Amino acid sequence: MLTIALAFISLVAVVFIVYPLIKRKNNNRKENKVNNKLQDLVLKKESVYASLKELEFDYRTGKLSPEDYEELRSELKDIAVSLLKKADREKEEKDREKTIEEEIELEVLKIRKKKDLPPHKERIKDK
Repeated sequence: MLTIALAFISLVAVVFIVYPLIKRKNNNRKENKVNNKLQDLVLKKESVYASLKELEFDYRTGKLSPEDYEELRSELKDIAVSLLKKADREKEEKDREKTIEEEIELEVLKIRKKKDLPPHKERIKDK
């Protein structure tokens, strides 16, 4: 019975120590996932810009008719705009999450500071 109790206490201690490490890794993975999405969008945007430059070169060298050039240019511009909008949404989401986390941290700090003050100072501070 004592062995089972010690094994259980040891297991709880290991979980207590390891859990924060696992949680931190998951947070890092989530942040990396957002960063990877942004990097992918930037790469796609750069690819579209390169295609636009190549299209312009082909048109100037006479390889494309004006109608084809305008049609392809319009399509590539639409793609570029949609990629920029997606990148902006991803950045806003990342900033919003960061802001929420900062607000939570500030509230936690306020609560901790209140608990550290003696009761009479807490009342004076609130007034």
